[in-house]
Amino acid sequence: MLQAIPSPAFVSDANDNNARIQFSLRWQITPVNFSFRANRFVSPVQFFMINPVRRFTGSAELFVQPEVATMSFDYSGFSKFGLNTGGRIIIPVQEMGENISVSLGGVYTFRKNNITDENGYPGVEAGVYFLGGMAGLQFTKNFSKNNLYSVSFYIKYF
Repeated sequence: MLQAIPSPAFVSDANDNNARIQFSLRWQITPVNFSFRANRFVSPVQFFMINPVRRFTGSAELFVQPEVATMSFDYSGFSKFGLNTGGRIIIPVQEMGENISVSLGGVYTFRKNNITDENGYPGVEAGVYFLGGMAGLQFTKNFSKNNLYSVSFYIKYF
């Protein structure tokens, strides 16, 4: 039930003349994770219920992040609802990832644009995680001129 709590995020809303930051809520869903350091007696693959130790000691995962903006995208024309999908690799930095770990990945955001009739855009994502992976910061550089970046505070309860 605690994983139903969303993470706060900030998304850019821009056109040729104006720009602003939108506040949004983002949910963190990991359907599949492959751990590089799993015990040889268990499967390295986990689905939905991902053990944080296996995740942050080094792994690759696919993710889905539904997102809802609290206000309309007046400048860019994007829909308030978006769906981020992609994959990332998580690398431990300190104490086998229990203290600090980082991630790098690719993302595709499905978000309808009513002005340009665009349905989505790709991007790259980088993150840093603390406290056994329960808190972190993710930055996404989007390849869309109307939505250049997003920053989210990663919160996930295990």
